[in-house]
Amino acid sequence: MSTIVKMDKQAIMLKMEELCSVLLQDKGYREMREMIDQFAADEQATAQYEQFMEKHQALEEKERQNIELLTSEMQVYEQEERALYDHPLIRRFMYAQREFSLLHQQISQYFTKSVELNRLLKPGEVHKEACGCGGNCSSNH
Repeated sequence: MSTIVKMDKQAIMLKMEELCSVLLQDKGYREMREMIDQFAADEQATAQYEQFMEKHQALEEKERQNIELLTSEMQVYEQEERALYDHPLIRRFMYAQREFSLLHQQISQYFTKSVELNRLLKPGEVHKEACGCGGNCSSNH
């Protein structure tokens, strides 16, 4: 006969709520959230970004199919990419998006490693792996 074991998810969710509360009150979070909101409110900026992302996906698909990219395609792509960084709303949006993604990875890695190691991590253990590469890079962070 097997015993059913359950975790106290209510206690875990209370801590999750506490974590999210700290995040939502953080000044940096609020500033990055504003960057995203300003970008989303600008139709021209969102259209420019979406058009670039469609081109990016199309070129990636060609590469997956081993179709050689034309020099002219790459030049247009690079010009459009530079234009994203030249646009202040898009540049700030991409920065905020990257920072949120890195925070998400760090939290996820901390949780995963804590469960894997069955202990809290020591200072610096998560940062070694949270380089943004998904833990697959060979650099010594």
